[in-house]
Amino acid sequence: MPWWGILLICFGAFVLVCAAGVGAVIWWVSSNKDRLAADGKKAMEEAQAFAAEHDQNECVDEGLRRADLCDGLMCETMARLFTKSCLTSASKSATLCDDVPKHGEIMATAEWLTAECKRRGRDGNQRCTRVLQSVPETCSGR
Repeated sequence: MPWWGILLICFGAFVLVCAAGVGAVIWWVSSNKDRLAADGKKAMEEAQAFAAEHDQNECVDEGLRRADLCDGLMCETMARLFTKSCLTSASKSATLCDDVPKHGEIMATAEWLTAECKRRGRDGNQRCTRVLQSVPETCSGR
């Protein structure tokens, strides 16, 4: 068999594996959509209740606390949803947006996220940077 035939077979196998992976993800989301929607609604309701008695800085602290307890992607997603929803509803914090880069400054935002996580004692914690992404989004709306 010529080399291009082997290459074609390998490429075909790769495409099949990718298609199976995409199919598995679609099946999982479809099978769990009701639970995911309920979990998202619960996170947003908890955020609204928390925001009624706390400011935006406290929303970030609570979102990070929730993320610290996570052991998977869905839990982290709910912590991020909580943080974003809480930041939207909580009383404004005078210092929340201090030193936060302007919208569109991608590299500066990445550096700020890393520095902010380090400042909060979570140096090198990628979950922290993902949860904190809600802060620049909130600050860009001011």
